Amino acid sequence: MTETPEIRIHQQNRRSLVMKLTPVGVVVFIPKRMKPTSPTVQKFIAEGLAKLGQRRGITTPAARSADDLRMMVVRWAQVMGVEPGRIQVRDMYRKWGSCSSKGNISFNSALLRVPEALAEYVVVHELVHLRVFNHGKDFKAMMSAFLPDWRERSDALDALLGGPVD
Repeated sequence: MTETPEIRIHQQNRRSLVMKLTPVGVVVFIPKRMKPTSPTVQKFIAEGLAKLGQRRGITTPAARSADDLRMMVVRWAQVMGVEPGRIQVRDMYRKWGSCSSKGNISFNSALLRVPEALAEYVVVHELVHLRVFNHGKDFKAMMSAFLPDWRERSDALDALLGGPVD
């Protein structure tokens, strides 16, 4: 049985209710005029969770720690001959990872709960950005050199929740 995902409610200047499944749980956006505890909002959430069904697998307990993820980065950085700046693990709503122009890398805390091969894909993806700061031909060639099955891993990660790595 799958756990109930974490639900975050945000009030915004908007007219409609929207529910999004993100790597860190479910986010519900409601108009400022509505209260999160209103029957309309609660019914919307209940119906939305019912529709999500099996797509809630990301809410499993952490399979690794943030330090484990950082060690994966260190190992891959040595293999790839790159030196990342700060490595951060935090809640992110739209991305699995990101790399700044200064070489600092952020990872979504949800990577602690996905299969190791998928977390490894995101780590390598972000480390490649230390050499190629786009998703062009050179980026794809470097990804293929280090992780020949990177496309399959990317597809598996997209299937988990959808959305690009960065």
